[in-house]
Amino acid sequence: MMTRRHLLQASLAAALSAVVAACSRKVTPRATSTNTPTPTTTATGTAVPTCIVKPALTEGPYFVDEKLNRSDIREDRQGALLRLAFNVSRLDASGCVALQGAQVDVWHCDAAGVYSDVAQNDSVGKKFLRGYQLTDANGHSEFITIFPGWYMGRAIHIHFKIRTFAGGTKTYEFTSQLFFDDGTIDAILAKDPYKMRGAPDIRNANDGIYNQSGGALTLPLAAEGSGYAGSFDIGLQIR
Repeated sequence: MMTRRHLLQASLAAALSAVVAACSRKVTPRATSTNTPTPTTTATGTAVPTCIVKPALTEGPYFVDEKLNRSDIREDRQGALLRLAFNVSRLDASGCVALQGAQVDVWHCDAAGVYSDVAQNDSVGKKFLRGYQLTDANGHSEFITIFPGWYMGRAIHIHFKIRTFAGGTKTYEFTSQLFFDDGTIDAILAKDPYKMRGAPDIRNANDGIYNQSGGALTLPLAAEGSGYAGSFDIGLQIR
């Protein structure tokens, strides 16, 4: 029988081939993988997260380090309400440990496919749908935003970046993107203010960046009031 120590050693060996791992926590809803093992439980009943390798993806051309420490990033943008949570952990010899004080940045386009503070979008000086939060003692950060729209050549997505700092010096950075399943996209885009633009010209299956993820960064959403909620667990291998 494989012991817990052997399982941890095998998990760490697999993690050496990637920079990031996603951790299964007791969170609803959450992004999971079909091969996610069931978390073990300690004597106190606390779930011990199990780490699954996830890929980093390109930052893209529209990241602007606005340094906006805020949870509600909507400003005046209209669209389907989305509560987006991150649970960030650090992978070490004991498994996934909640990472406090990590800076989680989020940025994405609005319902019309426009990014703020981008010259080619004629939005320089605007700050909508950008912001960061620091993770708390549980590794948790949360944003209030809207479901993104689409623009030509890309499937619908949200960018995120996780950084750690020592004083003013950056010590670690991980960047990736979140995607959504076609059924969720179709349901939301059938409503205002999205429906006037019709269906996106690129679906996940035809998006080269999505295909680099192997579907591992598709975020399940659940209905919440008049909007939606999604929670993404991620573990980082920080040396």
